[in-house]
Amino acid sequence: MRLAPFINDIPQSRGTSVSATSQQLLNEIRDTNLSFLMLAQSMIRMDKPQALFRLGLSEAVADLIAQLSPQQLVRVASRNLMLCTMRFDDELVWSLLGDRHAPGQPSEQTADRLHASVLMAGLHAAMA
Repeated sequence: MRLAPFINDIPQSRGTSVSATSQQLLNEIRDTNLSFLMLAQSMIRMDKPQALFRLGLSEAVADLIAQLSPQQLVRVASRNLMLCTMRFDDELVWSLLGDRHAPGQPSEQTADRLHASVLMAGLHAAMA
């Protein structure tokens, strides 16, 4: 798969060509996009309602992803933008999610994780 059509979209600095680091970054973005699309497609085909919730996708987008051929997956993944994003920009959710999970945790930490799950489910419901 050639990335040449998409390399032109990358902002160039000081008139230089795309460096090896930029090319490596593009390759990593493509690989991440392809992994995400393959995972999403598999999840959608196995359990669509759960996939919609876990991936934060609308039903229409999920239907499109489920129908993509392998060639189309590769073509879509080759864009120079990440297809998956961080779903939460709320500092509270990140602080609750960031707590380490260890066996025998106090019930307060378990409640924090439950609270984070409730907040995330609420965000998903609000987006739907």
